[in-house]
Amino acid sequence: MKLWGAHGEFCARHQWEVIVATLALLACAASVERHGPGARSERCAGWARACPGLEAEYQAADAVIMTFVRCAALLYAYYQISNLHTIASKYLLIIAGVFSTFASFIFTSALASMFFSELAGIKDAPFLFLLVADVARGARMAKAGWCAGEDQGKRVGKALSLLGPTATLDTLLATLLVGVGALSGVPRLEHMCTFACLALLVDYLVFVTFYPACLSLVADFAASRGTISSDGDFSETDLKPNPVVQKVKMIMAAGLLCVHLTSRWTLTANNGNMEGPLNENSTPISQDNVLLHSYVKWFSVSADYIVIATLLCALIIKFIFFEEQRSWIIDMNDMVVKELVAKEETQKTNKKPMFSVGDDAMAEASTQTDNIISAEESEWPTLSPSSSANKLNAKKRPMAECLEIYRSEGACTSLSDEEVVMLVEQSHIPLHRLEAVLGDPLRGVRLRRRVVGSRFQTDAAIKQLPYLNYDYSKVLNACCENVIGFVGVPVGYAGPLVVDGKPYMIPMATTEGALVASTNRGAKAIGARGVTSVVEDVGMTRAPAVRFPNVVRAHECRQWIDNKENYALVKEAFDSTSRFARLQEVHIGVDGATLYLRFRATTGDAMGMNMVSKGAENALKVLKSFFTDMEVISLSGNYCSDKKAAAINWVKGRGKRVVCETTISAENLRTIFKTDARTLSRCNKIKNLSGSALAGSIGGNNAHAANMVTAIFIATGQDPAQNVTSSQCSTSMEVCGENSDDLYVTCTMPCLEVGTVGGGTVLTGQGACLEILGVKGAGIVPAENSARLASLICATVLAGELSLMAALVNSDLVKSHMRHNRSTLNVQTITNEVTMSNNLRVPRL
Repeated sequence: MKLWGAHGEFCARHQWEVIVATLALLACAASVERHGPGARSERCAGWARACPGLEAEYQAADAVIMTFVRCAALLYAYYQISNLHTIASKYLLIIAGVFSTFASFIFTSALASMFFSELAGIKDAPFLFLLVADVARGARMAKAGWCAGEDQGKRVGKALSLLGPTATLDTLLATLLVGVGALSGVPRLEHMCTFACLALLVDYLVFVTFYPACLSLVADFAASRGTISSDGDFSETDLKPNPVVQKVKMIMAAGLLCVHLTSRWTLTANNGNMEGPLNENSTPISQDNVLLHSYVKWFSVSADYIVIATLLCALIIKFIFFEEQRSWIIDMNDMVVKELVAKEETQKTNKKPMFSVGDDAMAEASTQTDNIISAEESEWPTLSPSSSANKLNAKKRPMAECLEIYRSEGACTSLSDEEVVMLVEQSHIPLHRLEAVLGDPLRGVRLRRRVVGSRFQTDAAIKQLPYLNYDYSKVLNACCENVIGFVGVPVGYAGPLVVDGKPYMIPMATTEGALVASTNRGAKAIGARGVTSVVEDVGMTRAPAVRFPNVVRAHECRQWIDNKENYALVKEAFDSTSRFARLQEVHIGVDGATLYLRFRATTGDAMGMNMVSKGAENALKVLKSFFTDMEVISLSGNYCSDKKAAAINWVKGRGKRVVCETTISAENLRTIFKTDARTLSRCNKIKNLSGSALAGSIGGNNAHAANMVTAIFIATGQDPAQNVTSSQCSTSMEVCGENSDDLYVTCTMPCLEVGTVGGGTVLTGQGACLEILGVKGAGIVPAENSARLASLICATVLAGELSLMAALVNSDLVKSHMRHNRSTLNVQTITNEVTMSNNLRVPRL
């Protein structure tokens, strides 16, 4: 096994050397002079010379036998193609089947013309390759070589170490078995079997040398372009042979070897040379017409070929038009492969679907795949276990064996799902570490769903939660823990919204109907005049709470920090923790002997909470070295203040301070909003200013800023909980213009906490929304992209404020929500239930 692995790894790592060497040998074999002097010149000259003596010996019995052999070859090839998809996809079929078979055919032809000249004129060579070629072996090699794991060389070497010994025994057994045909006494069959034995040997050599090198080369090219993908999980058990079958093969090989030794010895002693008669009058064929002559001989039309052509056409027609289309899907609850077939005719009249493997499995299949059509469009399919698919489903081994494998490997890559679940249930594997232990985030999520659903009896509910087609590798250690799926939120766009002279399409993720439409109307009213914005990078804050023995020591600490030299020491310690975090100030709040040190620092394009927390923690160590009696109560003393409405953020700012302004013309007010400037200005004063003041609102001098802020936060991967502080906004409306019929609008947001790197911005969908806005990742200038995102959010808030205020003064709010924010599904369900209930109440006469 180790020798095979080293050989496979060598071929994979020295791809070009192996390929060039093989092709060089092929070129040498094809160019060898085949018309040497002496006895050699009297023999058939391969592709260049026909063997009429051999053709003269063909009898009617040969035609019958060869017709049978050809038909068998076609049927066997049809069987391989029909069943190959149970091993790999069409992509692997092309790579493994066509390429390896073609390469073996070319190499065999060259060797046959070089060493066995009388075999080169056999026109049944393509049929022989259909019989001896093992396409499935190449497909398994490709699947194992492209699975996720180590580097390419080790993967190919590991695959060859598992397939190499089996391939060697299979080739030996097949060669001995086919070689028996050379003892049949039928001349044509004898030559065909000799050619087949040569093909088997060459195919074996190609499989263990040329094919691994080409497979590794193609995989490297595909990986460099980001297009390579695995066609399923690879397990060593899929490639390990059955030991009982291997023993039977060895016994058969030994018996056939004895038969060959006996037969060959006798045949050589009695008849001498085994080669058939040669025709001395054979006319050489010019080297220019070698290939043309060979192909003409192969495909010459005769009665037996008419039979073959008819069978081939029938198989093609059957495969295309009449072959039962089998589809396999994987039940993600237990990874059992099941066949998808149409249900019986008797079930078509039932409106409720019926499934052979249970409603739960079908519910997940119907929500996770696009191959299952709804009942209104087609008949309901049925899932049933497939005999071919059952081979993919592993059996559960004993607990002790599984635990030993897990402890020895430190991972569960070689354990089946059932075995992993068993270890989790027995507390050998922590449920929250499944992704790390398995090395496969998607598999970890799938098994966690299975365990949680079983443990809390929530199988049906969890199956309704989607989890496929999601990159969980970006979630781990960044966005979420104990992942069991994801929730899809609709994303709409509002715009174009012109901000600082550039139009933007604003992505908004929301489930509130009419919100996107309302914001879009506001953007339309703003029009080409656009919004002008000003952004100030205030910086992120963190305020630890520290306590001293008495107020005197607390006062001394405060004075110490106010000293410029001491502040420089604190700043140096703070800034040393990050390339981007730069301390701006330490604002100190006092409550008795407790100090609240509000560290404020710029953090580049990141939102920066983690940066500031890390810097504050390091600064406290410096402070502790000077005030040893200081006690750190909490890293956050709520004086920051994070995710809570607080006046300190409203006054001093946090994150980005943004101010946007625009002017709406009287024409747009009249045609789009159906109102005028004075009406909107008056409503804004009474509602957003007086009403909010009466309610004691902090930063709530707006109509619904939180709607737009939260929608953009979710779409772009911000922290949705920070809408509490970020949505603090003051909306102002004033009449303006020569005739005082235009409307001047401003929105001031002093604590908008956003970032374009880190957190949820790394996720694919959220990153796409940032890309739409042109602010994904870090900007050339620190905080450039995050400042632009803040200005776009504030401008969107302004558009939404305008539209809602206009709807309020026109009494359109309820009307628009009835049109855009009411689902007909729930209403229809309630109506149906009421109708059914009324129908059941039949009065007795």
